[in-house]
Amino acid sequence: MSRLLLKVGALALQIILLPPLFAQVQETDIKTASKTREEAVKRSDLMKPHFANGNRAMQDAQAIRQQLQTASTDQRPALLTKMKADYQMAITEYEQALEETKVRDESGLHVIGLIGVIRNGLVSQQKAVEMLVQDKDVPVILSNLGIAYGGLGEHQEAITMLQQAAILKPAAGTYMELGTDFAQVGKMPEAAASCEKILTVDPAAKNTQEGCYKNIAIVLTNNGKLAEAIAPLQKATQLNPQDALAWKLLGDALTNTITSKPEGGKMVYVIPAGTVEAYQRYLQLEPNGPYAEQVQAALEGFAKLTKGVSSPTETKEKN
Repeated sequence: MSRLLLKVGALALQIILLPPLFAQVQETDIKTASKTREEAVKRSDLMKPHFANGNRAMQDAQAIRQQLQTASTDQRPALLTKMKADYQMAITEYEQALEETKVRDESGLHVIGLIGVIRNGLVSQQKAVEMLVQDKDVPVILSNLGIAYGGLGEHQEAITMLQQAAILKPAAGTYMELGTDFAQVGKMPEAAASCEKILTVDPAAKNTQEGCYKNIAIVLTNNGKLAEAIAPLQKATQLNPQDALAWKLLGDALTNTITSKPEGGKMVYVIPAGTVEAYQRYLQLEPNGPYAEQVQAALEGFAKLTKGVSSPTETKEKN
């Protein structure tokens, strides 16, 4: 017991002797922080042009992505080449902008270390992040960099950048992009989890969450996994019942799961619940939309299928 008391007493002595050290380190901390601020201003001036150039390249790439939706077959190759070049330019500029923040962040980390000693470890993780990221553009740069990588199809690199951005500053748009990129690499649980986080950072961002689930479904649809796209599309239509495209995609996904069975000498087709309703909802929202004729034809086809189709055996007997 005497040994234990001795150790406790020694610890108490150390704490009592801390104030003189506090004053000395505090003075060092102030000087370091002042120097860090000066470096931050200088490096911010170097970073801003790269940030601006990256933003312009991103805007150009996104504009071309919109053009591709209505481009003719012969126009697409040139547009795709230009879009990829713009995304690559954005990546180059954003990475250079991040390079300009490295020294500043290292200094910030040094300051956090000193303050951690002074406060005996009472600095919270969130406070440390706020102090480390002196430039509020850093999370934006990381997020945009992730989008640019995703635009080039480098989805794993995109995930890395977007995750860093989300740690520094959680944002609905960042989680939406994360959901899409996770889906692109086949990590569906992570994709859905990213979508779910959207409302935790912005309870009003229901449309963003809807877009996240719709993007996952589009990735699945493009990969021929229409049955797996049903669940995210159902969530998307629940979050935003006014999204005509989501209803059309849901109808497509459900149509892909139509089954058939022989009944009374005929082949009867079983149309999944909600298929007709999804297509009808699309027509209500966009009666003259780009998919209106296709959807109308599908509904007419369903009407014929539900009546049953004569089996090959029955047809032979009639002949």
